[in-house]
Amino acid sequence: MTTTTDATDTYAVELKKFQRLDAAGEIIASNTKWSVAASLIPVPYLDIAALGAIQVNMIVNLATLYDQKVTKQAVQGVISVMLGTLVPAGAAQLAVTSSAKLVPGYGTAIGTISLATFGTAATYSIGKVFVRHFEKGGTIGNFSTAAVQEDLKKEFAQASES
Repeated sequence: MTTTTDATDTYAVELKKFQRLDAAGEIIASNTKWSVAASLIPVPYLDIAALGAIQVNMIVNLATLYDQKVTKQAVQGVISVMLGTLVPAGAAQLAVTSSAKLVPGYGTAIGTISLATFGTAATYSIGKVFVRHFEKGGTIGNFSTAAVQEDLKKEFAQASES
């Protein structure tokens, strides 16, 4: 009888993990779509602020899914470091992309497309890295951007190609 109980317990744990991963995927997908919406904001720098807010919200929602308590301030700091890892030339490149919207016509289009491409790939990759971290039992408190740097870059590259 113990074998049946053990199998049932294992099944319940696996089912819960599957449901949690499914919910995490929905959170990431939803916020990735919102990242595109942020790129459509015509005001330079407000688009970047909106993108950051979307990513913070995503991590807070993922943390809640994994029964983690986080503050938005802690998440903002982590995301800032992660975005710095993804933008080779640093924040200046992101600011230039956003500033392109100041030029009517092509500048607006180029700025919007560039930020949409970057924003969706960044949001997706940050979400995936956090899900892996939380699945391993990690918390915001023990999250190390240095430890996930290569994984983050790999996810970002794959998301950028899609």
